[in-house]
Amino acid sequence: MKRKVLFAILAAVLIVGVVALAACAPSQEEADAFYAELREQAEEAGADLKAVMEETAKHDYNTSFDIVRNYYNGVSRGVVNELDEEGDPIPGKEGEQGWKDGDDGYTWMYEVAHLDVEKRGGTITTTATIYLPVNEDTYNNKDIPAVAYASAKGSVDTASGELTVEWVKFGAADGSGAAASLDALVHKVGDHDMESMLTLWFDMLTTYADISDQYAAVTTAASGFKIYQDIAQVSFRHVYDLQGNEYESWHDPAGEIATDFEGDNAKLMSHGFDADIAYNWEVISGMKQTRVSVTSTTKHRMKSFEFFVEDIIAYYDETSVMNKQLILYADVYGYTDFVADIELVEE
Repeated sequence: MKRKVLFAILAAVLIVGVVALAACAPSQEEADAFYAELREQAEEAGADLKAVMEETAKHDYNTSFDIVRNYYNGVSRGVVNELDEEGDPIPGKEGEQGWKDGDDGYTWMYEVAHLDVEKRGGTITTTATIYLPVNEDTYNNKDIPAVAYASAKGSVDTASGELTVEWVKFGAADGSGAAASLDALVHKVGDHDMESMLTLWFDMLTTYADISDQYAAVTTAASGFKIYQDIAQVSFRHVYDLQGNEYESWHDPAGEIATDFEGDNAKLMSHGFDADIAYNWEVISGMKQTRVSVTSTTKHRMKSFEFFVEDIIAYYDETSVMNKQLILYADVYGYTDFVADIELVEE
């Protein structure tokens, strides 16, 4: 399998300080109108996604794609420095810079897994091969070795919609299906280990066939006829606290954007909306921004499924070369994506 990756500095790196954005505070009516319109758009796109998933499930098809993970390794939040009354770092309690973890800083890494999916009737067969992670110095190696191989066969229950999996073969890098336990396979690509990859395609289709429980996380949504095909695209933002748990709320839609997160606002994770949203990185460890795009024929038969997730970390860094006080910033440190083109089997 030929794999090629372009390694370049992220074109649109997110760098945001904890200083609140300077803007006029919106009215509650403006905030309500924005979120009402966004909800309407999400419902329309969600209905299109559901129609595509249901129609595609009626047909036999094949798809083959790479799920690719690009990221900086060794990233960390760091530790804030303690300051004296004049605002200067206390000797011995200077804190630690985040982001660059270790003497050698960070390295741009590349991981990939290849998936082959075949759907016949109510049966989905998936074969997954995970390849050795490589760094920026060796990513152009055309012969990256495989480190784990597995395939699984699953049957979809027409009544419940659930997938029952029968493991076929697993554990061999050469595809021979040597006996081994899936629990022993430690290889991952992003959030996906070998076991989850074997149900990844089915999980994606079921997750985005009904996004009604994710409306609160939607940031943009669009659907309709474009360039000789239908398209449905939805973006989500999931924000995590310092323990890594996802926030469900703690957001003030019409907050005082021109003020800092102090006093009663100190525990808010964000306020405002649209381009004027401001995040309180003091209570946020990071976030994931996910985009799902589905193209289909005018009869709702899927043509392609694209998945993209961007990982953001909040970390401490020096204010400037001359000012060693540590403040919080946020940066993109990795992303995972795949594009699956659907090949319908002739009926």
